[in-house]
Amino acid sequence: MPKIDGRSLPYNLFLHLLLPGLGHLLWREYLFGIFIFLVTLLASVLFIVSLFIHLPVGVKLVLYALPLLFYAFTFLDLVRTVKDRRQKITPGRKIIIIILLLGVAYQFLSPIAPLNFSLRNFPEIFIQKDNRLSPLYSEGDLLKASRLSYMVDVFVVNRPIVHALPQRYDIVRFSDSSGRRLNGIVVGLPGEEIEIAGGVVVANGLPDFGEAPGGIILSGECPLTLVGAYSILVATLNLGRIDGVQEVPLTDVIGEIGRLF
Repeated sequence: MPKIDGRSLPYNLFLHLLLPGLGHLLWREYLFGIFIFLVTLLASVLFIVSLFIHLPVGVKLVLYALPLLFYAFTFLDLVRTVKDRRQKITPGRKIIIIILLLGVAYQFLSPIAPLNFSLRNFPEIFIQKDNRLSPLYSEGDLLKASRLSYMVDVFVVNRPIVHALPQRYDIVRFSDSSGRRLNGIVVGLPGEEIEIAGGVVVANGLPDFGEAPGGIILSGECPLTLVGAYSILVATLNLGRIDGVQEVPLTDVIGEIGRLF
């Protein structure tokens, strides 16, 4: 196994990225290291909770910015700690390895760790195979279906939790009853009566003159359809023309489509 220099500043900063406070623990600043971890733990929990509660933009900025500023400060403090203590303390090899393994295990196993959370909620990446979504997306475009737009996968529940409903005219990716991945545009929301005539969406008897994104001009028809309480109505397109309409359970929505870059 290659030698790890526990007194190296880059190594200690890497530990701090793996698990906030871990670098301070290595240098025996136990109380401050634990305090850093508890603050970042609280910030992670608040972030997840904020997905389910409507908060003003200003509140969200404060909620996210303050923990980030504190975390940035702890990196500066760790630099000071390493410079002050590495001439006085030499961490043992076993301690160095144990601390490193603890940080790696945290990232993979802890449900609030950035790596674990990202793996659970990673967007589906795919290549558009045709021009059915033109002019918004063309054949060969590299796209993503972002799960976090509508749902979050957290450790306390066995299935993703919906935190936001798709909006009318969102472009989404979903699974049909046979498991195929399809793309379409949302035309109906839960509990609505939807009819499409001449490309105009009529929701609960009232026309909706909202515009589809990216220059898509809807055309086509759809008979009066009652959308279930836990479903949305999605129209598949062919160059703007509606060639099919499907009621999609919210649990079968993969995510909102957007360009990867």
